[in-house]
Amino acid sequence: MDSGDGRRRRRSQSEGATPTDRISALPDELLHGILLRVGCARDAARTAALSRRWRRVWATMPELHLRRSAWTSSPTSAVSLVDGALAGYSAPTLRLLDIDVPGARLAVATHVAPWLRFAAERVAGELSIRLRSGRYGDGAGEEEVLDLPVCGAATAIHLRLVSHLHLRPPPGGAFAALATATIQSCRVDGGELGRLVSSPQCPRLEELYLINVALVAAAASDVAISSASLRRLRFGVCDTRRLDVDAPELRFLSVSNAGEARVTAGKVEEVAHTGDMDRYEYTQLGRHLRRLEIDLTSPMAAFLGRLDTVGELSLHLAFQSELSDWSQQFEKLVEEMSKLPECEALEICPAFNHSHGFLPIAMHLLRRFAGIRKLSVNLWWVKPPCPPELVSYCPCRTLTDDLFTDNNIIMLCHLEEIEIDEFRERDEQVEFVNQLLRCNVPLLERVVFNVPSCCFPESEEIIREKIHGKLRGDKIKVKLAKIWASISCMTFELNR
Repeated sequence: MDSGDGRRRRRSQSEGATPTDRISALPDELLHGILLRVGCARDAARTAALSRRWRRVWATMPELHLRRSAWTSSPTSAVSLVDGALAGYSAPTLRLLDIDVPGARLAVATHVAPWLRFAAERVAGELSIRLRSGRYGDGAGEEEVLDLPVCGAATAIHLRLVSHLHLRPPPGGAFAALATATIQSCRVDGGELGRLVSSPQCPRLEELYLINVALVAAAASDVAISSASLRRLRFGVCDTRRLDVDAPELRFLSVSNAGEARVTAGKVEEVAHTGDMDRYEYTQLGRHLRRLEIDLTSPMAAFLGRLDTVGELSLHLAFQSELSDWSQQFEKLVEEMSKLPECEALEICPAFNHSHGFLPIAMHLLRRFAGIRKLSVNLWWVKPPCPPELVSYCPCRTLTDDLFTDNNIIMLCHLEEIEIDEFRERDEQVEFVNQLLRCNVPLLERVVFNVPSCCFPESEEIIREKIHGKLRGDKIKVKLAKIWASISCMTFELNR
């Protein structure tokens, strides 16, 4: 057995020895995995304080995340940090470059152009550049031109720029590996845009999202897209006079801000449109869509005449609030409802600032679609049913009362699930849900309330006190999903 003096002697020797750096002996691949969990490349570079060898490890990571959460309040400092990180990076290729710069009035093209050139040379994967629009994305700046270089190895490119920036595509060369592209908040030439996203320059492009983009020409222009590979297209380019799409593999199409459109795509399954749909020509559209998202008040008779059934129908209701012609508007809306195709799932979304009379409109929709199996309703913009000073004789109130007489109960004999989004315990929302539960729903199994986190626990208490007890049937499950930024994070089940 060791004596006490021997143990103290060994302990003293151990305390005086230089500690062994076992982490730095690990292979670079394992160190990369550790640093990637740190998140931002700026914080990863700070690990150089741990070991001299770590000074070079961050510079060869397969991913660089340069996000706004790491920046100081100075936009100039943010740009300098991005420039420094890219200058210090030493690996020949990069599978992900993610840059997120906070908003400020900067010479955007001057700073972003070198980042794009770096990406063209190094990125063999995903490129994401986001210029936050806090203080400089208001369109007030002078026009700047930003040249987009050919990124031949990039598989995904996401550019969120600023509204006064003119993005100029390369005149030639191919984005040979590009499968997904997002261009947001900038200006482009219509002809150049069409050539960029068509098959010669993007032979493998499958998903294209053009969001809040404007054309550089003073007058409206045309955009033509011809792609043998494109499967999803969201087109939001302002001032487009005519859009031509030739995409035989297209499955999803959303168009806004186009005066006219001609679409040749025989495999389309999902359509989402705003505006005058009767000005959009589909040369090969089938009789059934998996999903259709439309504004119920837009002209669409000719388009709907081509359809027999829809799997999921999403309706945006932009109903005007003026009372002078409310009844006339309502009758016109009911007439439009009769033209809608049959569906299995119905989604109802009131539009911003145009939701007066939502309850009777929604109930007429339910009577029209009595065979649905699932109902989703977004209550974010639902307002009080009528102005307080007119509550006793408002036309919408009379229609609501007429809908729920004992002899006029709505029969939803196949409805199995109800989902309520953006429930915020307001009186008008509670009234809508309670009126909905007065319908005859013999097969109803589940009611889900998606509640913003800021409204807990008040919404839970309201649901328990004013709604839960009115459900008919012991087998119905009521669930509350707490959401942050539209992402369901927590679910609570109310026992009956």
